[in-house]
Amino acid sequence: MMWFILSVLLVAFIVTYVATPVIIKTAKRKGIVGRDVHKPGQPEVPELGGLAIAAGIVMALLFATAVGSFSSLQMVFNANPNVMVILAVLCLVLIVEMIGMVDDVLGIPQHIKLLLPIVAALPLMAVKVSALHVFSIPFIGAIDLVTPALYLFVLIPIGVIATTNVTNTFAGYNGQETGVGAIAAFALLMIGLLKGDMLVAALSAALLGSQLAFLKFNWYPAKVFPDDVGTLLIGAMIGAISIIGGLEIFGAVLLLPHIIDFLLFKVPNRLPHAVVQTVLKDGKLHPKGKPLELSQYIMNRAGGIAEKDLAQVYVGLEMLLAAAVMLAAAFA
Repeated sequence: MMWFILSVLLVAFIVTYVATPVIIKTAKRKGIVGRDVHKPGQPEVPELGGLAIAAGIVMALLFATAVGSFSSLQMVFNANPNVMVILAVLCLVLIVEMIGMVDDVLGIPQHIKLLLPIVAALPLMAVKVSALHVFSIPFIGAIDLVTPALYLFVLIPIGVIATTNVTNTFAGYNGQETGVGAIAAFALLMIGLLKGDMLVAALSAALLGSQLAFLKFNWYPAKVFPDDVGTLLIGAMIGAISIIGGLEIFGAVLLLPHIIDFLLFKVPNRLPHAVVQTVLKDGKLHPKGKPLELSQYIMNRAGGIAEKDLAQVYVGLEMLLAAAVMLAAAFA
């Protein structure tokens, strides 16, 4: 199984690593750029980089599908992944990318975009991933009140909507989205290997490999932005992996910074465009007024913070959360 998981990760990494420079050049040529508002002079940076992450994940999932479909490849990689579930995740990825692309190019009203990811949940519902496990809480056990029907028709749509939205709004600083997302994917990969869950491990490897490759171009100073086609996808994949593997609580813990940002800052302030509410002084970012997001709260408490340091704070925090869920998974 290990060769299969490693191969999935490498396919995702190589495809994203090759695709990102192509997208950067194409975006520059087509004028698809945005202002990096946290830099002196606000330089233009190519957008739609999330398409490269999607390309890596899609090719990795197609590779996994091939392994699960042909007996000769199953023998080579000593793996037999569930093709139906992988194809369901592939459909989820493509749906999320369509939503993100339309929003990035044409714009979608915020209240509509909040609910649109429910469409991406349909493939997971169609293959009845709820039959793969029983909803449970670590150290407590199965929750009888959560019936298979309740899980299938209520919790799966809510889960996909929640994860896509909290990751989509938890953005705006170089390396923030993919840096934190890569740590979360690594934690899910380790849990999948620990539990011997091939699907969780393979899906997490695809997400991890693509983000690691993209991070080379997105880390400070960013050469490309992921945009909604990237942030929505990261959240959708974390949600899908958590649902498929019965890791809902672990997934929620890994997204704790996103959830705090969304519920305590973004929702009370009606989902503001917080990136335009900061000012750069002596190389440090400061909020212009009251903090409208978790990042601005950190700026305020620190008396100003450099953008690169802010991303490192988030990565460090996510490492602590990742260590916590991996330990819990080991002993649960």
